[in-house]
Amino acid sequence: MTSAKPACGICAIIDRIKAGAFHDFVAELSSCYVILGDQQFYRGYCVMLAKLHATELYLMPADAARELFDEMCLVAEAIAAVVKPWKMNYECLGNSEPHVHWHLLPRSETDEMRRGPIWLRPESERKVTLDDNDRRALIGSIRAQLALRFPNARIPPS
Repeated sequence: MTSAKPACGICAIIDRIKAGAFHDFVAELSSCYVILGDQQFYRGYCVMLAKLHATELYLMPADAARELFDEMCLVAEAIAAVVKPWKMNYECLGNSEPHVHWHLLPRSETDEMRRGPIWLRPESERKVTLDDNDRRALIGSIRAQLALRFPNARIPPS
């Protein structure tokens, strides 16, 4: 008797993006999809989902991992141009979803927990949602900055 592998949650999100059914899709780059994160306590928080399904960076072809890294640097720069963070945090964990993805978390100097990892803040505090107009405006601003850095990106009209 063989047990089926659980479905990959990130691959499922990518399928929804491809179908045009993911609410917080920001842009498609060469190696990843960028989405607005669901924890907007850290305004501008985005997640980069690697197109290539791999559970570890070292399991990716080296060129693909480098391309993802290069894109991450420019995505972080684009987010920073919009929200002007005190510091940008980068997380590539994969413990809950074993698919390479990067969390880009702008940190504010006014955050009393700014020197610690974001995961110390209770999830109920992190899960700030934006009203629809604010969310659309934030996504639009990030898209505009991404378009400057990635001329070949697939960026939906805002």
